[in-house]
Amino acid sequence: MNTLKKISLGICFLLLSFSAAISQNSPHAFYLTWTEDPTTSIDVDWHTDDTEPLQLNFRRKGNEEWRSFESKVLPFPFSERKVHRVAVRGLQPATEYEVSFDGGTTLYYFRTMPDDLGKNSIKIAIGGDSMHQKNWFEKTNRVVTSYEPDFVIIGGDMAYENGIANNIQRIYDWFDAYSTTLVTDDGRILPCVVAVGNHEVVEGYHRNHPGYKQNNDFRRRIAPYFYGLFAFPGQPGYNVLDFGKYLSLIILDTEHSNPIQGDQTKWLNKTFKDRKDVLHKIPIYHVPGFPSVRNYEDKVQTLVREEWTPIFEKNGVKLAFENHDHAYKRTFPIKGMEIDQSGIIYVGDGSWGVAPRDIHEVEETWYLRKAQSVRAFTLLTLEGSHFSFISVDEDGNVIDTFPENPMVSSIEDQ
Repeated sequence: MNTLKKISLGICFLLLSFSAAISQNSPHAFYLTWTEDPTTSIDVDWHTDDTEPLQLNFRRKGNEEWRSFESKVLPFPFSERKVHRVAVRGLQPATEYEVSFDGGTTLYYFRTMPDDLGKNSIKIAIGGDSMHQKNWFEKTNRVVTSYEPDFVIIGGDMAYENGIANNIQRIYDWFDAYSTTLVTDDGRILPCVVAVGNHEVVEGYHRNHPGYKQNNDFRRRIAPYFYGLFAFPGQPGYNVLDFGKYLSLIILDTEHSNPIQGDQTKWLNKTFKDRKDVLHKIPIYHVPGFPSVRNYEDKVQTLVREEWTPIFEKNGVKLAFENHDHAYKRTFPIKGMEIDQSGIIYVGDGSWGVAPRDIHEVEETWYLRKAQSVRAFTLLTLEGSHFSFISVDEDGNVIDTFPENPMVSSIEDQ
């Protein structure tokens, strides 16, 4: 009997040790994004308590042999956790790859983007203002995941942490929700691209910081989580992500850690000039030029229209995604501050996981085609020169569809 007890205790000890080893290797959360062409690369973050580099196990789906990549260890703002980051390059387009953070006990996978839209399409879930409450964020995420998009874009105000140390649980919750609800049932992680919003920045806007300097150190100081935890857009807080030659996502900063006027707008002009032959050029930013809730004449809204809208129009933009207002909206196509079928449609208004606000009267607001006080996201499909989208509320109801006329859905037709 004593021998049996010793054997049982030994087995229990081994099981506990094995469980502890697994739990130590399992990340608190993970996050996939891109800093280079999504057709041939991926950037993988995972958060652990380990201060030394770890191995990311990586292989093309269906292969037996794993490759290992050693992580770069980065600080997690206001936390003893560490960010482990691996950038993988030289991948094949439109291909599935498996990753494991814990020696193979849990397998996930992701998909690189196609290298052209001639025979392929991509689906993008787009929204903003994602987490007043974690359960709201998770609920919308589950609907998003059910549509199986290729990836996700969130245009600012991710966790509402305001850059403050005492709000660290909010950023923990955001990454936990991402890691558990923006993963398909078969384990495909949806990569995510983000923009900066006012709730990523202490006091919301750079102008609220006396002595503001437009440099990396100052931006990191006023938006520590944003610059510490999201590899893209990185410094200076606005950037462009090119998908082969068919799509450029242009991520902008609406006065939060950078002014609109000056360097950013000069960069925007050059960015468009360098991409004159790109088929789809889509700006994403936080504060809307054409708000569904807030005052049309407010400072940042006016700056967006005066500084950026003419650049968008001159460079063939057909869709721009705006956020911040906590409602859903789609504008008429607008050009030269008038409704014009050859103009730009502004979509969004940031209501992924927040309390919806009362909207302007649609019939009395010259630029609004549709608006609704609701939590929602937009699912954009790009196929060749064609684009279309549906907008979906947190319960899975389709609340808007474009094009309304199915014969009008290509860049040439707009």
